[in-house]
Amino acid sequence: MIFRKAKIQDVSQIMEIIALGIESLKKQGSPQWQNGYGPTQDQIKKDIKNSVAYVLITDKVIAYAALLAGVDPVYTAITEGNWYDSQEYVSIHRVVVDSRLTGNGIARKMLVDLITVSQQKGVNDIRIDTHPLNFGMQKAIKNAGFIYRGKVNFPIPHGDRWAYQYLIK
Repeated sequence: MIFRKAKIQDVSQIMEIIALGIESLKKQGSPQWQNGYGPTQDQIKKDIKNSVAYVLITDKVIAYAALLAGVDPVYTAITEGNWYDSQEYVSIHRVVVDSRLTGNGIARKMLVDLITVSQQKGVNDIRIDTHPLNFGMQKAIKNAGFIYRGKVNFPIPHGDRWAYQYLIK
């Protein structure tokens, strides 16, 4: 597997695995990314243009995520917990793995690679969230070393998320 920044020519493959991910979440009974609230092609293109998009590839794209710097307004309103420290941080969003390959540690590898990128950029605080019913992502997040910190809520239907943090020592 090769980890690298996403390129514009990756968009169709990224959108294919996003579509598979949306269908997989639906089959699991999770409302996450349903009814048009999943990542869009315009959003992916913007991530690539802004140089925040990353992929894992074999002979094709098998995973995607965005690593965003700056304050995430949703994360400022954490409830039933708190962030450890309030330093500069990056947020990982739009994580998706080709659902035909789940259970192989690909999401964990993607998260570990993004932690490394964050460290190389001098950012030691990495945050991520997922829906309470997205059990596979919760497992990957925990296996990558993130700690549960509380709840956040996106201003969309079923926007409740569990928030996690990874601090590089």
